[in-house]
Amino acid sequence: MKLHQKGFLLDQISRMAHAWDYELVEKALSEYGASERYAINTVRVALDELAAGGLLQRLEQKLDDGTHLGAGKVLFRYRLTDFGRARMRDTGLLTQ
Repeated sequence: MKLHQKGFLLDQISRMAHAWDYELVEKALSEYGASERYAINTVRVALDELAAGGLLQRLEQKLDDGTHLGAGKVLFRYRLTDFGRARMRDTGLLTQ
């Protein structure tokens, strides 16, 4: 059984110091076998929700030059917060 999308995103980013949203989108699409624009936007909304909830922190932003998610799209680089790490432990997503 696969993790729910937000759990998957938290798990992936917990393995890295930081990650750009397009990197996480690519991993999620591969994991769930999706490719359409709706799936891409769903992952990006999930990242926004995790950031709004304080589990992720936006470190940086830049405009896409067309090589990642589409020209003119705002890209964000995220990191897991201490609160996010604690919530992952509380829910069993992180055992370290």
